[in-house]
Amino acid sequence: MTYIPYLIVIASYIIYKLLHRVQLHQRAIKLGCKPVKHIPPRNLLDRLGIYEIVHRKKLMHLGTTFEMLEEAFDRAQVKTFEGTALFSSFIMTIEPENLRHMMSLAHFNEWNIGYRPQAFGILLGDGIFSSEGTQWKHSRVMLRPSFTKENIKQITKMEPFAARVIDLIKQKLGQAIDMQDVFQFFTMDFTTDLLLGESSDSLKDALGQHSSTGIDPELKRQFSIAFDESSNYLMTRMILGPLMFLVNPKTLQDAIKIQHKFVDYYIEKALAMTSHELNEKSDDGTIFLYQLAHETKDPINLRNQILSIILAGRNTTSGLMTFLFAQLSKNPEIYCKLRDIIRQDFPNVESITFDSIQNCDYLRWCINETLRINPSVPFESKTASVDTTLPRGGGVDEKAPIFIAKGTRIVYPLWVANRNEEHFGENTGEFIPERWEQLPRSGGIAFMPFSVGPRACLGQSLALTEAAYITIRLLQTFDSCESHLGPEPLRKTSSATMRLMDGCELSFK
Repeated sequence: MTYIPYLIVIASYIIYKLLHRVQLHQRAIKLGCKPVKHIPPRNLLDRLGIYEIVHRKKLMHLGTTFEMLEEAFDRAQVKTFEGTALFSSFIMTIEPENLRHMMSLAHFNEWNIGYRPQAFGILLGDGIFSSEGTQWKHSRVMLRPSFTKENIKQITKMEPFAARVIDLIKQKLGQAIDMQDVFQFFTMDFTTDLLLGESSDSLKDALGQHSSTGIDPELKRQFSIAFDESSNYLMTRMILGPLMFLVNPKTLQDAIKIQHKFVDYYIEKALAMTSHELNEKSDDGTIFLYQLAHETKDPINLRNQILSIILAGRNTTSGLMTFLFAQLSKNPEIYCKLRDIIRQDFPNVESITFDSIQNCDYLRWCINETLRINPSVPFESKTASVDTTLPRGGGVDEKAPIFIAKGTRIVYPLWVANRNEEHFGENTGEFIPERWEQLPRSGGIAFMPFSVGPRACLGQSLALTEAAYITIRLLQTFDSCESHLGPEPLRKTSSATMRLMDGCELSFK
């Protein structure tokens, strides 16, 4: 008799869940929704939705997550399917209409960024990439002035850093050099100079030159390692969702402390200035840190925003440059074609302007093709805040809308979506810049390397300008680029941003 109340509670819960499921089904029918295909499980762990969790360390080491996802879509033979992760359903889709629907202003409030705030918050706090609602809007308003077109047009600021990249390559002319490291030095130095008012001088350290920054060179080295190491942990935490508390090792905690210590150097410097000094050094309001220091003296808030900027400025842009030159090194005929066009259109440094970059079609094609094949941010993910729908994926022909219950996670893998021949033509696994001659300048509905809608990347124009500038300067200087990369598929990280796990060993002549 003592068990009867418990049995009644359990039975009531089961009945409630069944009735709720029936209600959702009836609502889906009224909305014209049809079922989405469920991907066949490979084994018991797959059926329970814990295969990737159990084998995550092994899968990360293999570095072929994206190829495995492509195989999953091939196995399902659809563009949208339902799967199971941690005993909960999720939707995987490469249908661009679905992503644009979720990202649009009209449906913006129907979706949230899931567990990202909690997963990334231990490093980024409530910065722009790990916040929602009012805090996110406030962060975006603060950041926007630093990424205006007028500010981006000041590309002459890039030249000292580009010159150091060239000097670094010349030191090893004809020898292999890890360009992934070099490009990260470049983006880090330029980002800190442009937005924080003082370059981190990583390139000077690599060249053995005297650095004018007050940051300890060893701290800079540790920061770079810690930044990359923490990325994997943060992504694992987000995947685990409610179980993310299981991933908080001392290694991660130490990596976070190093990154905070690095950023605190800039914060302490800014907070020590008077209002007059901040105005004087803010470069007409374009240096983000000094503008932000006018608004708040809270060092934690400053740190959160700065780390978010560095995440975007360092990893995504350097990833674009790395993968571009990896492709150029493996396609010498494309390197030569682009080199000849650049030397004709840009005969000297002074000829490199914002407008002249925009007018160089073949350079734009090469950059677009790089972003298509190896997008810097390889995943988009949203979670339903309410019961809602997606426009495509239901029924046998996948043309009907699908019903999405509140709390369902939607994952859009750009790496797979960008290989869709319907939108990008034939041989989408190959690097063919010429395909963009037939595509719209914007790339069409399926090309979204910087996302779309209210959360579209603020730094898109700056990133593209950086990548174009360094490409022009290197091809102005070097006749050829030889690959020392391993066999395909190259091992890639599957964290918030994508990078090569084994570096990018190239040699220039």
